[in-house]
Amino acid sequence: MFSKFEFDGKLNPTFVEGAFKLPLSSIRAYLKEPISPRFIHVGSAGITRPDRAGLDLSKQPPAVRLNKELDFILTFKLKGEDLIRESGIPYTIVRTCALTEEPAGANLIFDQGDNITGKISREEVAQICVAALESPYASGKTFEVKSVVPFSEPFTVDPQNPPPEKDYNVYFKTLKDGITGKEILEHDPVPV
Repeated sequence: MFSKFEFDGKLNPTFVEGAFKLPLSSIRAYLKEPISPRFIHVGSAGITRPDRAGLDLSKQPPAVRLNKELDFILTFKLKGEDLIRESGIPYTIVRTCALTEEPAGANLIFDQGDNITGKISREEVAQICVAALESPYASGKTFEVKSVVPFSEPFTVDPQNPPPEKDYNVYFKTLKDGITGKEILEHDPVPV
């Protein structure tokens, strides 16, 4: 995987690409059918938005508005995602909205195309990642996730009446192959 230090000459002006090989005859030989992800990448919602024409940046999260000032961090994250998708390793890319310390259990929205904003519990994201490792429906998918609870409302759990455990396959089964959010960069801009 390429690092920011390889792409950004200002950070490492003496970097010279060298020979590196990691020969693999097959990784599939070790995987049982159906294939579930072997690599889960937790990234950021908004990763494809800095390059979208016609996007109202005033309605976007700070990282999207400030991508240039943050030394193009979202651009580098997107390149990392692309390398994962091209690797041939069964993967899932989970793009989270703003992470909170709230408990897991809120109702969720899974989406694709990099259009949502909101918040989600770190604990919930961890549960999603563990579930994805065991789900063939999550393999090869890129998606965003948030809770339905607005930022202005804290989410709490009543210990006497906790929410039921989620079957994340219900969400994973709705995901489509090949949707990354970059598709919109190749078509007419749509306001987000």
